[in-house]
Amino acid sequence: MRTITVSALNIVIPVPHNAQRYIALLQAAFNLKRPISLRGDFAGMIGSCRVEEMNGDNVVKGEFYKFFDLKIDGQWFNTIEQKPAEDNELAEIHIPENLKPHFQTFPFVFLPTNHRLFFITKDQKDNFSPGQAQKMLSVIFEDSLLVQEYGEIDITIEPSTETLQRIFSMPRLKNLVIEVTPPNPDDHEDAERKLFEKMGIIGADKQTIELTSNKPSGLKPDAEIKTLAEIAQSNGKVSGRGEDETGQIINVSTAEHPMLEKTEYNPKTQSRSEALISKALELLQRITRRN
Repeated sequence: MRTITVSALNIVIPVPHNAQRYIALLQAAFNLKRPISLRGDFAGMIGSCRVEEMNGDNVVKGEFYKFFDLKIDGQWFNTIEQKPAEDNELAEIHIPENLKPHFQTFPFVFLPTNHRLFFITKDQKDNFSPGQAQKMLSVIFEDSLLVQEYGEIDITIEPSTETLQRIFSMPRLKNLVIEVTPPNPDDHEDAERKLFEKMGIIGADKQTIELTSNKPSGLKPDAEIKTLAEIAQSNGKVSGRGEDETGQIINVSTAEHPMLEKTEYNPKTQSRSEALISKALELLQRITRRN
């Protein structure tokens, strides 16, 4: 058996909202063929992108590529002589610009109806963190041609399912901050839809609520606040600060605890892309239920 770890992003485009527009966005982003600098000297890009039918709906399948963007014009070191390399040594280096070492691939599947992108974030020693995926897509989506066609794209890293529970289960919750970016208007029930419609009417792109208590018992969030927090964990972020029974300070944020779900598969009977899709459908049910 082999183990992979799966993460997810919530990608939201401005109105109009429809599955085909999301698909077109991913295809347009892929067609840019643009590598993005990640952490250190690594770079990432959308390496492949194709539309396939799955359970009667069109989805986008593909791969993220990650590679070491070697800068051959930098300072080099001779490990044998323990000194900087000389010009004549550097002249012997011939690496084509289009060849990059440490190449890694990470399959993804994008479900446009729910605008969730699931991807393999870890496979053995290969790792493509949720933060790297968010950064890469955010920079690509900021391309002027894409902004002109689709507007500003909002990307939220799906948090661990336990994060919100950790916030509300603090013995003494002293501070609660909820930042909400309106999702698609059809994502939630009537109460939530009315909230986002109101934000649209007054021209608000984001709503931030901060609650603070100095009482010994701390905050006691009601059902309305908890519902807003449940929406914000996938469409913004929620952070809480409080104390445990001993008075020790606790800080928890959905932005700092991404969803990292492990799953096993047999490489002899199932590809890792198939394993990803199977896990993605399971996680989607969990995400949509909590909303």
